[in-house]
Amino acid sequence: MAVQVWVGEKPEHSNERRVIMALASALDRLDGLYLALANFSVGGRTVDLVIIKSDAIFIIELKHCDGRVFGDVNGPWFIEDVNGGRKRINPGRKNPYNQVISYYYSLINFLNERRPQFLSSHKASSVDFRTCQRLVVIAPTIQAGSAINTDWKVGVLGLDQLPAYLVTERSTEIELRDDEMLAIPELLNCTRWSEINMLLQPPVPVAEVAPPPAPPPAAEPPAPAAEVALPAAPRRTLTPRWRIGAAAALVVALIIGWSALQPAAPVPIDAPSLVVSTSLPAGGIDPIATQECVWSGFQAIGRSRDDDGVWRDVGDADGVIADAMVIISLDEVSFCDGMITLRWSLRNHSTGEVLSLPLTNESVSIRDSLGNTYVVQEAAGVPLLTVPPGMFGAATASIGRAIDPNASTLVVTLHDAPFGAATWLVPITPQADRG
Repeated sequence: MAVQVWVGEKPEHSNERRVIMALASALDRLDGLYLALANFSVGGRTVDLVIIKSDAIFIIELKHCDGRVFGDVNGPWFIEDVNGGRKRINPGRKNPYNQVISYYYSLINFLNERRPQFLSSHKASSVDFRTCQRLVVIAPTIQAGSAINTDWKVGVLGLDQLPAYLVTERSTEIELRDDEMLAIPELLNCTRWSEINMLLQPPVPVAEVAPPPAPPPAAEPPAPAAEVALPAAPRRTLTPRWRIGAAAALVVALIIGWSALQPAAPVPIDAPSLVVSTSLPAGGIDPIATQECVWSGFQAIGRSRDDDGVWRDVGDADGVIADAMVIISLDEVSFCDGMITLRWSLRNHSTGEVLSLPLTNESVSIRDSLGNTYVVQEAAGVPLLTVPPGMFGAATASIGRAIDPNASTLVVTLHDAPFGAATWLVPITPQADRG
């Protein structure tokens, strides 16, 4: 079977079932194993849909939109009907962009923490689920005249475009065997959706039964009509290109009559928009991290060295940094217990070169939006993040004082050495909101 469907709970709404069946039928025509995980909970959030294949994971927020769609990174999204009337998508809740961002952090934190449970020790140190892709999928299609403006963090597709996208796209740094893929839904406490999986199985051939003995012939029986055996119709083998087209056509045919999804339980209204990160401020009303005084942004930069030995930014118009020699990320900033702790990670894609990032006051400057400066503690030794080729590692730098209670943003700057300058903006909240 090319596809398996897993669920946390079976969707109660018939329209959700039809969409999952449509996607499963489309994926079943493709080569390789695909897992569709639907309606499951992770990190306190119920995720619409996740598609897993050997070299990619797609985290998906599904939306039915029977008109043109208008939306942005921040603020509400709207559907406009043929008469120009507008209705809001997710009234009183996060917009679809921020919904899928919150699903993303909940899932990748879960998977990264549990890597040793389903990956070998070597693979657990090289696979990074932060490269999972985030998608808002509009069903049945994105109508002409829609205007949806997002950044590189979230893609927006019509459901009719999704099968081709799933085939051609991949997540860098993710390579999974079938048994490793199948361990993920079990860790998430999902179960096989037997009804759909049985429908996708090929029919079992009916065993041929010998006919009963013929009765003795009557006198001069009429000659039976000659029975002509018709040749079996040849089965057409689809090339990958035609498989994609057929899968997309099947999706469109099955979801034309799909109506709006059953709304989920209300969640708090969005926190104020952030400067750079799409996660919420530490201490916000809907924190992504396990503690409210921890910001988890996973803001990464990619750098490669040119022929002159100078480190240059690597990233195309979509922010892709997979081809960088080194990827540096500010993963977390904790404001807990009257001090500040910054967690960094570094991925080394070089061939044969050990790369190091000193986390000292000479290489890192930290200030807040009020101009206060913060000094990294070096008494216990020089914090140094050193990573062999083909690996990634993490290290922390600590500041032995609390953030100014009136500050709104922490500005973290890496100096020119060793990989060139870079700046991160970390949103924070008033002291009264922090743990």
